[in-house]
Amino acid sequence: MYTLLYSTRQSACHSIRQSVRQNTWLCFNTPQRHINTTYAITRHASTSTSSAHVTAHTDTPTVPQHKETLKNAYNKRLVLDNRSPSLQDFLAKSTKPVDPALVHPDSIPYLTTHGPDWGRGRKFYIEVYGCQMNVNDTEILNAIMTKAGYVRTLTKDNAEVVFLVTCAIRENAEVKIWERLKYLRYYKSKMDTKPPLVGVLGCMAERLKSKMLEQDKLVDIVCGPDGYRSIPHLISLAENEYHHGVANVMLSADETYADVMPIRLDKNSVSGWVSIMRGCNNMCSFCIVPFTRGNERSRSIDTIIDEVRHLSDQGVKEITILGQNVNSYRDTSESTYFMSQESTGSGLSNAGFKTIYKRKEGGRRFTELLDRVSLVNPEIRVRFTSPHPKDFPTELLHLIASRSNLCNSIHMPIQSGNNSVLERMRRGYSREAYLDLVAEIRSVIPDVWISSDFITGFCGETEEEHRDTVSLMEQVKYDTAFMFAYSMREKTHAHRRYVDDVPETVKARRLNEIIDTFHKNAAEKNKNLIGSHQLILISYEKTQTKRGVETKFSGLSDGGHKVFIIQGEETASLSIGEYVAVEIISATSGSLTGRMIGPSSIQAFASSSMSSR
Repeated sequence: MYTLLYSTRQSACHSIRQSVRQNTWLCFNTPQRHINTTYAITRHASTSTSSAHVTAHTDTPTVPQHKETLKNAYNKRLVLDNRSPSLQDFLAKSTKPVDPALVHPDSIPYLTTHGPDWGRGRKFYIEVYGCQMNVNDTEILNAIMTKAGYVRTLTKDNAEVVFLVTCAIRENAEVKIWERLKYLRYYKSKMDTKPPLVGVLGCMAERLKSKMLEQDKLVDIVCGPDGYRSIPHLISLAENEYHHGVANVMLSADETYADVMPIRLDKNSVSGWVSIMRGCNNMCSFCIVPFTRGNERSRSIDTIIDEVRHLSDQGVKEITILGQNVNSYRDTSESTYFMSQESTGSGLSNAGFKTIYKRKEGGRRFTELLDRVSLVNPEIRVRFTSPHPKDFPTELLHLIASRSNLCNSIHMPIQSGNNSVLERMRRGYSREAYLDLVAEIRSVIPDVWISSDFITGFCGETEEEHRDTVSLMEQVKYDTAFMFAYSMREKTHAHRRYVDDVPETVKARRLNEIIDTFHKNAAEKNKNLIGSHQLILISYEKTQTKRGVETKFSGLSDGGHKVFIIQGEETASLSIGEYVAVEIISATSGSLTGRMIGPSSIQAFASSSMSSR
């Protein structure tokens, strides 16, 4: 049920359309002679306590002359978000009666067309920035646009819509997008033909929607991660009604795109992505994700398994399961295939972990999902990212150890090695609890490869606290690490409570120190792999010479390391998508080089490895 809180001068809403899937407002019509309009609509629904706010406004005051009003009609802007109505919204309410003779609905093209008639074969172009979730989101967008009749092009030169799928996790990511938008504005100004619409999608879109629409006509469409279904509608509105921009940045309590089968950007790729949940409840003090992607909600296990089977039928050899907090997956839906509701693996990693939110009981957990995914095709490698250290129950570790197609590669983001910093970050664990988990993982999965994330220079970090991070890296000896200097994000707990008081020069020095520490330890670990046999999925073909050795094919090991294969007679018949056994002959901190032993498979390599022990 929706309640209209107020209307415009002499006209009420003529018609309001509701998105079938998202409960998002896609359109509202008013007489064109009354342009200076603002609407606020509050949603009353059991699934969400937030309000849905819709604003349509112009920079042109209302005038009685119909022609002059129509002349300025294109100055309208439409923004759909979760903001509650302001005092100004209520003050704008008018008590004047509505004259039915003055009510004339706007012409909205998409209301009278369906399916592929929206796109009519027009072309769209996508640039992707940021994390693997954005890659998957782009494949969802690709499916939605294709179904609406649009055609993806690989060059912006013949595109009628250009999308940038963005990231907001760090300031540098946003700076890159602003520079790209300025270039696109220059690019459009030099075109002899009609310039394309420019749309900014994803996390940055949700965070900076107003700024994007207001700054020098840089953007025509702004759409957050939960609004992709509305994009064909937004294109129609931007082209025909709201030439000052249109935005849908509403966060959904239940959108997972479970019924959208993604269309892969590269159909020849041997790797695929499957998103199983969206959003995050952890509310770490440094992280913007809960504010750009909303609360956690999980897809049903049936739709996930169907998508995995679809990728298997397409010949995909490696699947990465995705989620902002992927191992907190919890499915409470009714399943056609999987009736168990035993909540296998529902506990936290150990007694040293906690959450700032109340954990819910019941439902199928990540351990059961991973079990089912691994059984779809034993010759498909399965990885997952990005997990939280709190959600590695013992049952999950034993499952990974027992299935040869579940990669022995675990990402364990710690962020800092100091307990005081971890407390300020609201990570929910101590250094000691984390190290206990590392020890358990290595005891259950002997050949495990462990990676992590690190943030240096967080608010108030002292030199002693920084040294604790360095010492933890020395102790764990990670195989891979993603390391960054802290970047303050608006809306976060840290932005409200702390001061970004570590000088940039100090952040840079500390970052270099942890990078050097990682590379020193990783180089030592990788040298120990010389002489070992690794199973490599061939993913790339490019002839190159590194340190005097010619290679043509490369791929990833079970642990996720890049392995270059020496060119020789035995590699002449190789092709992308094959599994091969490789003997490692040299190593650096970032990659391995090996000589091909022969073709293999996941199950055959696992059997030979067991027999050689």
